[in-house]
Amino acid sequence: MIILAADAVGAVSPQWNQGCDGFPQKLLGFLDLELDVITYRVRRNGRIIHLTPTAFRLLYHLIKNPRRVYSRDELKNAAWPHAVHVGPRTVDVHIGRLRTALNAVGGHNFIRTVRSVGYALAE
Repeated sequence: MIILAADAVGAVSPQWNQGCDGFPQKLLGFLDLELDVITYRVRRNGRIIHLTPTAFRLLYHLIKNPRRVYSRDELKNAAWPHAVHVGPRTVDVHIGRLRTALNAVGGHNFIRTVRSVGYALAE
């Protein structure tokens, strides 16, 4: 598996790579972060970060289009089944946990809060 380097503007870098088992792996990258949607692995600075399924879905949604501000409702719909009742502050709590997990391996916090709107990835 390769680690994607961020391009000049730090945009998402989707890429198909050949895995050791011969099957393709879909990687998304942002700055020093790599998200593998096939194996559900997240790496930052080459170190594996263990995320809950909900945190992974939130990060996946954010990394698909960084710099775009996603509302709490958009993130809620992306990360939880529609039959589950989720309050707006639940999203805030899970974003906080995601930040903690990502920052535990070093680097700056790149999940930006847009007051009264939602969240985005930013450099």
